[in-house]
Amino acid sequence: MDVEPTYEEVLNHMNSMEFSGMKLGIERIRDALRLFGNPEKRLKIIHIAGTNGKGSVAAMLSVMLKNAGSRVGMFTSPHLVDVRERIRINGELISKQDFKDLFLEAKAMMSELTFFELVTLMAVLHFVKQKVDRAIFESGLGGTYDATNFQNDHISVITSISLDHMHILGDSVEQIARDKCGIITEGRKVVTTSSNQRVMSIIRDAVEVKGAGLIVAGVTDLDVSLNGAFQKENAGIAVQVAKELGVPDNIIKESLLEVEWPGRAEFIEKNVLIDCAHNPAGVDALKAYVESLEYDKLVIVFAACRNKDYQEMIDRLPDHDRLIFTQSSIERRLPISAVPDDIDCIKIVDPLEALEHAKSLAGENGLVVVCGSIFLVGDIKSALAADLVHDLVS
Repeated sequence: MDVEPTYEEVLNHMNSMEFSGMKLGIERIRDALRLFGNPEKRLKIIHIAGTNGKGSVAAMLSVMLKNAGSRVGMFTSPHLVDVRERIRINGELISKQDFKDLFLEAKAMMSELTFFELVTLMAVLHFVKQKVDRAIFESGLGGTYDATNFQNDHISVITSISLDHMHILGDSVEQIARDKCGIITEGRKVVTTSSNQRVMSIIRDAVEVKGAGLIVAGVTDLDVSLNGAFQKENAGIAVQVAKELGVPDNIIKESLLEVEWPGRAEFIEKNVLIDCAHNPAGVDALKAYVESLEYDKLVIVFAACRNKDYQEMIDRLPDHDRLIFTQSSIERRLPISAVPDDIDCIKIVDPLEALEHAKSLAGENGLVVVCGSIFLVGDIKSALAADLVHDLVS
């Protein structure tokens, strides 16, 4: 009889799956869901696609719906520190035991799934088992061919759209918008943001074809606990969805003051700001926030993935005194050795060493900003958490 693997062994196996890369197409996840009797059809799904802001909108909605009395499942990606961040109920991470059990259950039925497809299936099974009232799913990449595209959304959400993942989704905002619109479900409501004006005709056409209803959200004037003016736009989307679901105005208002979403314009120290900006539009939003702050010097710690337009992101960074280029731990990172010599920067391989050097350069009255890659932010948070644990036990 085979010995059941430990949680750590499951985690190691899943990490090896993640490094093996992605495969486009939704046939595998649909086959897997059929094997389990299409459990996704038992969920009331809010599906969120877009280039930026998906996770923030999901986090806001989760708090609003929970405070209104619902049991809320939330599936997001990628994770920063712990893979269990991807699957939550009412803000709480799935337990290690449940995660391991779901992995064994799903993997036994469908061995050909990619990492993302497997975790998506696990989230569906978990939310059904736990009898959630609402399930929020954030698309991983695009919309039409994303594993989360179950085509039975109760409400579809399209956040701001800009250029990203062009090698997969298309090299124009219009092409990318068409792909995002692939999540729209027949006869259901769609909520988008007024900032998508450039592609609004594409969204309207897709809504009309599906016989859906369109709601265009503006920037909210309500206070939001998350930093940055861009979060007011994300909050505007969340507010409109919550209203469609009958959440009272007072709960919406109170909930926006409770939202936590790590790694998004987050101060991890008094003068250290981390942000998951990983495309030019994300850097623009971060720049606007940084320029609203007061500091003597600005030092930026930056890393990117190989498939990103890192030169464009660097060009859009706020004016800074020094740029430190580092690299994240994932396989598709842009390695230090590939950083062009004509970029005026300091090169430090280890992210934590890069951060410490940035702090020394910025001084007490300066500001350090870490950005360019979600995975860099995750590496920094993981390293700092490991240091804290070491300090506590030593």
